[in-house]
Amino acid sequence: MFRCIKTVAIAVTLIAGLLGCSGAAAAKEDNKDAPEEVPLYYKQLHEYSSAVDADKPRLWEYRIQPGESLSEIALRYGTDVETLVVLNRIANPDHIIAGDVIEVLTLVGAVHEVSEGETIAAIAELYGVEEEVIISANSFRPDQEPSRGERVIVPGGRLSRNNRHPDFCWPMQGTLNSGYGPRSDGFHYGIDIGAPVGTPFYAVAAGTVTHAGWRGAYGIMVEVDHGYGYRSRYGHASAVAVEAGQSVSQGEELGYVGLTGNTTGPHLHFELYCDGDKVNPLDYLD
Repeated sequence: MFRCIKTVAIAVTLIAGLLGCSGAAAAKEDNKDAPEEVPLYYKQLHEYSSAVDADKPRLWEYRIQPGESLSEIALRYGTDVETLVVLNRIANPDHIIAGDVIEVLTLVGAVHEVSEGETIAAIAELYGVEEEVIISANSFRPDQEPSRGERVIVPGGRLSRNNRHPDFCWPMQGTLNSGYGPRSDGFHYGIDIGAPVGTPFYAVAAGTVTHAGWRGAYGIMVEVDHGYGYRSRYGHASAVAVEAGQSVSQGEELGYVGLTGNTTGPHLHFELYCDGDKVNPLDYLD
């Protein structure tokens, strides 16, 4: 909490100093009609310091400035890079784009979207924190439970990749032609879903597209990073409907079944990865 208060104080001092210098420069140069415009970076800090309650964490929108890094933004707002990466589903922390708007949590922790019937006790257990921490951060009444879809701030919360994964839906409807496991020509590391050429397939969970195009034996392939160590791949497409770097929602159209790459008939080859290892998709698809 001291860190959050200190961050606000620094922001106010910086803004006051900048505005004071601008005023002094304007007074010295009578031939100028107006002082130099305050950079957007300082305006955002001013808005933040004016609105934030130092005793409460906030979820803040921030427009990335040219040359900034996630570590600089994290330090400025009293959080860390991992919090920003998970919150914004950033695929590559070293590659952020100036002008993009990201969410910033003004502490180290997480933001949890509440499922139907989920309680504060369940959320606290999931993230390994005390219930009182969540209640205080979100100004809940002692007898209050969050509503479905509500976003709850979890100070200090870290969601272990081992105790949770996204709720994966099927990428498309069709015939399961081949499962995960050994077969006559070697080990099959995914599942094959047969369908006519041109049949659309969809994202099994929300995430960021990390590849959309040709990839060797996969033919035309789409890969999506879902966070928490999970990635999905969709191979042998005839065409894609997304591009690398694009954010997608669960059920969003990614491409169309085809015959590209190493295949003997039209189908979708679907793979799922956990922490870099290929896993059986049938253990995860609902």
